[in-house]
Amino acid sequence: MIDYPAPELIISKCLGFAHCYYSGQRFDIKFLKKLGEFVEYHPICPEVEIGLPVPRQTLRLVEEGKEIRLRQPATGADLTDKLKATALNFFKDNQKIDGFICKEGSPSCGCKSVKLYPALKDVAPHKKTEGLFARAVFDYYGNIPAENDGRLNNLQMREDFLTAIFTMARFRKVEESKKIKDLIDFHTRHKYLLMALSPKNLKLMGQLTANNKDLAIDELISQYKELLKDTINRSSKPGLQENVLNHCFGYISDQLKTGEIEFFLDTVKKYRKGMVPLSVPLYLLNGWIIEQDVDYLINQVYFKPFPEELIDQTDSGRKHKLD
Repeated sequence: MIDYPAPELIISKCLGFAHCYYSGQRFDIKFLKKLGEFVEYHPICPEVEIGLPVPRQTLRLVEEGKEIRLRQPATGADLTDKLKATALNFFKDNQKIDGFICKEGSPSCGCKSVKLYPALKDVAPHKKTEGLFARAVFDYYGNIPAENDGRLNNLQMREDFLTAIFTMARFRKVEESKKIKDLIDFHTRHKYLLMALSPKNLKLMGQLTANNKDLAIDELISQYKELLKDTINRSSKPGLQENVLNHCFGYISDQLKTGEIEFFLDTVKKYRKGMVPLSVPLYLLNGWIIEQDVDYLINQVYFKPFPEELIDQTDSGRKHKLD
């Protein structure tokens, strides 16, 4: 039985919680509302928290020497230190965080592709970076799963993010128990999910759990967590998925008819060519696994990494860079 403990997520407050965007808007997003039934949100608007009004003059990130400062062109105000202090206080009150959903393009919250300017006024942006609050999130919590609201309209990015946050929530239970048997069980149940993302990291994580007597449990869990975060922040490639599908198929193929085998292998080829989504060969496999009662595979998170109620095949069609 796969468990789905509620991920703890920092989220920009303008994403459905308050009319606090610089223009006074609130963005009510259907997917985020649905997700709220399965997660614990920790909303914050850093700009309001430091005392700015709604609506307010726009802010921008300005590169000044080796530093990036948060400035308000209309007033010349430098809000960098004030926002960093506010962020730190928020983090101290919210220690157990599994992920971050942020407002796209925000100079405070945006976690990808925020405009960076070479001067305060009358110049075009010359680089892209993270918002100041978002940078503080990553500095404090490390490489946690994070996405802008706009990228969550993309099917693959949405499912990658869901997989990542629910994986981190399950791992948090290992951190809380501090038991080697729970770490080994986590690794076993996530084997094929990890293999689909990074076979190299899977091997390193397996070595950690196998040589568990060489490290104190806290250090063992810490090293494993860093590899886990690096792994789940990746987007799997069709070739890796094909490898995992064939691995799993090996457990059940002996009990299938020739026609069923040929049909599955043809479906996998079609997936590799982009003709059918990954959900099609997964659905076929799942049916046979249940029919044959293959315990090892039934308990693999790979087949249901997040609650089925969050499956949504809609896709904006918008192409985003994966980095």
